[in-house]
Amino acid sequence: MPAPRIDLNKIMPHRPPMLLVEEILDMGQNAARVRAVNPPDGLFADKEGFLLPAALIEMTAQSYAAFDGAKRFLEGTLPEDGGGFLVNVRDFVFLNSVRAGQEVYVDVTIKNRFFDTRIIEGTVWADGKKAAQGQVYVFVWEKTSPQEEK
Repeated sequence: MPAPRIDLNKIMPHRPPMLLVEEILDMGQNAARVRAVNPPDGLFADKEGFLLPAALIEMTAQSYAAFDGAKRFLEGTLPEDGGGFLVNVRDFVFLNSVRAGQEVYVDVTIKNRFFDTRIIEGTVWADGKKAAQGQVYVFVWEKTSPQEEK
């Protein structure tokens, strides 16, 4: 289903030049499609103007973070203090090169949850072709009450 327009600056801790996702296009219960781009002079471009593989992995992790944050924002359950970080990458394959500045689409699906870790299957698309696919593991924490600080 088409996603409501949400200002990602309200739900993501990243800021340019580290913010690689631009907009959530579609989202369902366990999956989303996100548009991403990395500027031609961005941190993840090599000297030939192609995105480094790390950019595609980071786009996948950020796409999940945007999706999860948007869901919580819409439900009114986005914690005031919380966050997450990429903890593992598994079976990520790089199939086609992506030019820096090129529009990229990332499909993410929640495959499993293990305590506070989410296992996410991601596929990165550029020019209608799969550029990369694999799994990222994202650790998510949230501070929900003052009692947790003790």
